[in-house]
This record gives sequence, C-alpha cells and structure tokens, in this order.
Amino acid sequence: MPQGLPPGIGPGRPNRLGRTGLIILVVVTLVAWAPVLSVLFTAAVAGALDCRVHEGFINPCPSPVGDLGELLYATGVMGWLMLATAPFMLATGVIWPVLLLAWIWRRIRR
Repeated sequence: MPQGLPPGIGPGRPNRLGRTGLIILVVVTLVAWAPVLSVLFTAAVAGALDCRVHEGFINPCPSPVGDLGELLYATGVMGWLMLATAPFMLATGVIWPVLLLAWIWRRIRR
C-alpha cells in the first residue's frame, strides 16, 4: 500500500460520480421535477373526480374524503415553479440518460 494514504484508499478503479454526487443528483432531480409531478397529480385527480381546476380561483371538488378544491388549486398553481426549475429539469433530463448509457457501455465492455 502506498505510504501516507488512509486505510481503504489505494490503487483501483476510480468512481467518477461517487455516492455523494449521486445523492445530490437525485435530490436536484426530485426538486426540479416536483412542479411537473404536482401538475400531473392535479390533472389525474381532477380528471378522475371530474372536477374543474384553473388558476383563477378555487372551485369545489367533492370527493369521498371531502372537498379537494383547495388542494387541487394549490398543486395546480405550483406548476408555475417550472419557470424557475426549467434549467435544472433540462440538465437532469440530459445527465440521467448519459449516465445510463455510460453504465450500459461499461457493462457491455466487461
């Protein structure tokens, strides 16, 4: 083992992204795509319950668990956050396929 290195660190295949980098990428992806998921949730629930949702004001939306009008309004309006997260959405939309292709390429080469 080379002198001066802590135990467990030595020659070997370097991990370019690392566990911390992957965790950061997952968190950034979830935060960046949260507005899209929010709008998809709103559309799915409103469609299933046949409710009207728009940004003007809260519409009543009766459901078996109570009125969901305020929740659907809030989650629908949250879609405007996409304006702020769009660059991160684009970045993660490019990074994840590149990482997947690199992983597949490494598997094929073995």
